[in-house]
Amino acid sequence: MNKRLCLALLLTVFLSACAQAPPAPKPAPEPQAGGAPTDPARSIHLAVERFDGQAGVFVKNLGDGRTVGVNADKIFPTASTNKLVVALAVYRYLYSEAAPVQRREYDRAIKAMMVTSDNPSFYRLLDEIAARKPDALTRVLADLRLTHTRVNSGEAFNRYGYHSVTTPREMATVFETIYNEAYLGKEMSAILKEELANTVFREEIPRFMQRSRVMHKVGSLPGLLCDVGIVDDGRDKILISVFATTLRPEAYASSFIAHTSAASYNALRTK
Repeated sequence: MNKRLCLALLLTVFLSACAQAPPAPKPAPEPQAGGAPTDPARSIHLAVERFDGQAGVFVKNLGDGRTVGVNADKIFPTASTNKLVVALAVYRYLYSEAAPVQRREYDRAIKAMMVTSDNPSFYRLLDEIAARKPDALTRVLADLRLTHTRVNSGEAFNRYGYHSVTTPREMATVFETIYNEAYLGKEMSAILKEELANTVFREEIPRFMQRSRVMHKVGSLPGLLCDVGIVDDGRDKILISVFATTLRPEAYASSFIAHTSAASYNALRTK
């Protein structure tokens, strides 16, 4: 058999083998947004999934803007976090027109609301708002573009069974507004931040944050516990808002908020 015939036979065999070979595998598809959460958000998602009740979380690194949200737009009762909105309304819309003696009364009432979550002070300020600037609360909500939050609202009560409602994301916006100082100005914002850093409540967001400065406002009702605040470790400032409803004892919800806050901080802090 001459060389040309041998080459032709070899080429025929090679082409036949290529035609019968299986096609090359296609490249793996790119991961799609909205699928199973990946680290660092996974621990937060899993905590909410395993919670015996309903929970919502919104977390933000105020330095680089990264966020994680799980049920962040779910409606919850505000409990005492609504006192943050009342404080904003008084300082923004009542304080400048008040006499010095009345300003001191406002300062004392707001401090009591922030530090010990004093309810009589809250109701006194609601009465002041109703008497002097009835639209102050709704103006604050409009200023901050809060579309779901209602405070002392008959509409909210008719719809949800609570006079004050919000979402984890929107209450985080309220707290960030206080922290950023632009809305109230530096002086009043600094007063609120100092009071929120010295609250008597240390069991939820602050529980595992002993080495960091924590400004926060806790709220509770039968079957509900929530906390919103900022953990400042000197490098990162992590905004955390957690709301939880459950039929189990409050200690269960408190532990959930504390552990979820720690997981949230670890997820978004600078490594």
